[in-house]
Parts: sequence; structure tokens; C-alpha cells
Amino acid sequence: MSGTTPAGAADIREILGSVDEVVLADLLRIGPTAAEVQEAVMRLDADDAVWREARRSPSPRVVAVMEVLAAAELGGREAE
Repeated sequence: MSGTTPAGAADIREILGSVDEVVLADLLRIGPTAAEVQEAVMRLDADDAVWREARRSPSPRVVAVMEVLAAAELGGREAE
């Protein structure tokens, strides 16, 4: 997995575990890197809203990944 190469289906499954094919297709369409998928999961799993606000703003792709995962009710915990 390269830092600038879009994540493939195997990369996304490695991060999320079992994932619905529709969610997977939505994520592949967005074209995030593996690091962006991991960042989105970490941000969704963050319990402290202040911590999320204190960090830099997420990239548009991370926001898009977060939206897909939130709509599917996936963070890192539910998908394991």
C-alpha cells in the first residue's frame, strides 16, 4: 500500500474487516488511500469531540469516506 496510491478492495477489507459490497464500491469510487481510510475510521471512533476539533481538518476524501462509513454505521469497532 503506497501513501499516494488509492486503496484497493483488499486494502479496505484489511482496515475495515468484513464490509458490504455496496459500501466497498462507494469507497473505491471515492479513491482514498489506505491512510485516508484509516484516518476516517480513527476520526469516527474518536470519543472526544475536542480531540477531533483540535487536529487538522480532514481532507475532502477523508470527509467523503467518513460520510460513507457513518451512513453504513461503520467505524473501526463495528466492522471487526
